[in-house]
Amino acid sequence: MKVRHITGYGVATLFAMSLMLAGCGNDETSTDKVEEGATNSNTTDDTMKDKDTVTKNAETDYGFTSLSIEADVDGDQDAIDISYDREKNGTEAEYQYKGENKRGDAAMTELDAKFKNLKVDADTSEKEVIAEVERVFAIQNASRLEVEIDFSDGTEKEYKK
Repeated sequence: MKVRHITGYGVATLFAMSLMLAGCGNDETSTDKVEEGATNSNTTDDTMKDKDTVTKNAETDYGFTSLSIEADVDGDQDAIDISYDREKNGTEAEYQYKGENKRGDAAMTELDAKFKNLKVDADTSEKEVIAEVERVFAIQNASRLEVEIDFSDGTEKEYKK
């Protein structure tokens, strides 16, 4: 029996053929079935993003970490519904003001200037907080006004009119 040795050309041919075979089966289209309700973790679809999340002014210290304002104005229940919440894992904002609805950065754009003009702290009286919120947010003739604030020092307070 005669033994053959593989020459340099034979090795190169085998190597090229193995690369071609390895490339087969790497079709970029997938035929895997996705279970109903399952999501692809790599998706960047807007439906997967939290629409309340703030990136602009997210770390600004207004003297409070959370603020909520609800008001009934001119017979319209919840005509004003504003919420701001800054936590370690992110900041969220919603701004509903007499038919105008904004969330996330759009809400924060609206709220930033108002928050900078809102002069309240944990020692401000209830009457003064209500008057200051009405002034800064231009709230007139509110039949109900509720304000909840978590101040930066950890104090949580509720104010009602």
